[in-house]
Amino acid sequence: MKIKKFLLIILAAFAHCSLFAQEVNFRGLDNTKHLIGVQSGADYGSYYGISYGYVWRNRLTPIVIGTEFTVPFGNNLVDDWKSRTSLQAELWHYNSFSISARLSSTFRRYNSDLATLLNIGSDFTLNVGYVKPKWSVVALANFDKPIVTHVENKLLKEYYPAIKDGWYDESGGNYKFGVRGQISYKSWNTFITVGKHFGKNFEDNPTLPFFAEVMVQRRL
Repeated sequence: MKIKKFLLIILAAFAHCSLFAQEVNFRGLDNTKHLIGVQSGADYGSYYGISYGYVWRNRLTPIVIGTEFTVPFGNNLVDDWKSRTSLQAELWHYNSFSISARLSSTFRRYNSDLATLLNIGSDFTLNVGYVKPKWSVVALANFDKPIVTHVENKLLKEYYPAIKDGWYDESGGNYKFGVRGQISYKSWNTFITVGKHFGKNFEDNPTLPFFAEVMVQRRL
């Protein structure tokens, strides 16, 4: 029982390592085909990363196919990382009022002396707000759902010899609620995001529940 409880604590902590993907101002795309961004922030730890988005235009609404790769600040860059692939589209707008959504698949790796974890998950983000070509302010709601995690135990085996490596299903997840502001200058966008985390049941909340991110983006 102690082994299972200890493992669940590790998985829960790992599940909260969530970041935001390529940001989009759908009113300011013009003839943009590519979005290239760099970002840095704090989200259960400080991090930095790069992101790319391809704007696929169709008869209904532009869809941004995005990918990103982020790592925490530190010495061993390949120990911990996160990658994300996403689809993002504007669902509805009236004048400058806009509703958009993003669906993503995520891959995360966490390495420590205790264990190495590789997680596969998904997340969904809804953005609602006022969007103009040169600036925007939106409220966001995000749900991050870890699906399955592979655990390769190290030091833990010395304390709990019966502990098993392998794949573990996860029933957790977490919510994020925040505000994102954006300004544009020529072909450059700057996004600033701040907000707060909540556990899935809104009771098991993290010790450091706040997050923030700054992204600088180039439209091509």
